Amino acid sequence: MTETSAVSAGRCVLVTGATGGIGQRLVRALQQQGYQVRLAVRSLPKAAALFPEAELVRWEAGMPVPETMLQGVWGIVNLAGAPIARRWTAAYRQEIFRSRVETTRALAGALSSGGHEVQVFLSVSATGYYGDRGEELCTESTPAGRDFLAQVCAAWEAAAQEAASRVRVVIPRLGIVLDRRAGFLPRLMPAFRFFVGGTLGSGQQWVPWVHWSDVVGFVLWALRTPAVQGVYNVVAPQPVRFRELCQLLGRLLRRPCWLSVPGWVLRLRYGALVQALLSSQRVIPHRAHAEGFRFQFPELEAALRAELSGETKA
Repeated sequence: MTETSAVSAGRCVLVTGATGGIGQRLVRALQQQGYQVRLAVRSLPKAAALFPEAELVRWEAGMPVPETMLQGVWGIVNLAGAPIARRWTAAYRQEIFRSRVETTRALAGALSSGGHEVQVFLSVSATGYYGDRGEELCTESTPAGRDFLAQVCAAWEAAAQEAASRVRVVIPRLGIVLDRRAGFLPRLMPAFRFFVGGTLGSGQQWVPWVHWSDVVGFVLWALRTPAVQGVYNVVAPQPVRFRELCQLLGRLLRRPCWLSVPGWVLRLRYGALVQALLSSQRVIPHRAHAEGFRFQFPELEAALRAELSGETKA
């Protein structure tokens, strides 16, 4: 048994949002590290097919947290939230808010009431917290922006902090996650494969990106490191402009990067989501670096090569 496995052996971690891209990879990593895993999910059949060895509990936003769900739990990783990358109608904006804030508030409320053994509550947020910052360099102390996503993230984080009087609270602000199976890359790559790759808007906007293995690595590090507490930017140390990312992806795929999709076209397709797509966030992981976390993929080219070749597994 490794030293890490010895620390985690017998500890039960409750995970929400486990059927999402990061959730699936994290659950397997937790199991490999020796943690017992309990999953709070909306669909029991879907989760059972993905995780035949995990303990499942049906739970979602709007439902009270049953005492049995937290029984014997040492840590919670809250990844719940409706997908961002789809057209934002007024109703879907409400779902984005509800699925994040109400879920987190319910968990924090259950933790604040006591009567449990939970020691750490890790609840994700996003770099959308900063809004559109242009060329400004953003650290964890940079204040929240004013757009819709910034307001969602601020409320999301405030809900998690409601548990801080009882448990250790960790809030990773995630950048755009590079994962060949889910999220940003699978949506971007088909255009390049069909020779119509390009940028969104001017392409000058800064993109805070992170490889999925570094998200999983940060969560594992935060769980086992008692001094880790509060907000952390979980982004690669080297943000890039969107045009740079697209040009590099095109080069690795041996495809041109020549189109530039104007904002008005994006608005027709995605509605209010266009504001988030064109926002510039030059974010750095100041606290994570200062406190000893080391990124496996600090540079974009190595991260993209690993995903395109399928080298990284979980």
